[in-house]
Amino acid sequence: MDRIRSFLRSPRGHALFGVSAVLTAGICLVMNLWLLPSIEATTDGIRCFDMNFGYDYATAQRFLSLLSPEGKALYLHAQLPLDFVYPLAYGCCFCCLFFYLTGRFSALQLLPLLLMAFDYAENICTILMLRAASLSPALAATASALTVIKTLLLYVNAALLLICAVRYFLKKRRTRADKRAEQTE
Repeated sequence: MDRIRSFLRSPRGHALFGVSAVLTAGICLVMNLWLLPSIEATTDGIRCFDMNFGYDYATAQRFLSLLSPEGKALYLHAQLPLDFVYPLAYGCCFCCLFFYLTGRFSALQLLPLLLMAFDYAENICTILMLRAASLSPALAATASALTVIKTLLLYVNAALLLICAVRYFLKKRRTRADKRAEQTE
């Protein structure tokens, strides 16, 4: 733990955080501004699987039936490969942020790892659905459940990061105020 702690406090650790943050933002922009709209252009307004807060078998079947061959190729060969890098990037970014904001390792670092695991499982199910000759209701239900859990974990991570950031900045502000009070005494 001490080696990881000292690494994260070093310039290389800060660089890791910076690279993971830039990579997270870049992938998010590419997926949301180009790939997902291009894939969804042929699906009659039905969003890609992982952009829904769950879906039923009929919606998954309809999405797959409307998805053009070009859209399917884009999903399988551009969107999903990026979506396998994305969890690693945001997971690293979130773990570093939790460490920087709290100044220690805690169970908070497990939340981004859990989020990553569900995102990877969801991506695998998406590949299976896109490649399946016939969609099974069980696969659609599993993929949908993974999407819901992933989304909830993302919200939990974001909320806890926000809480940690507020606490961090309030503590910083209080420390500065205390130092000013000491200087005036």
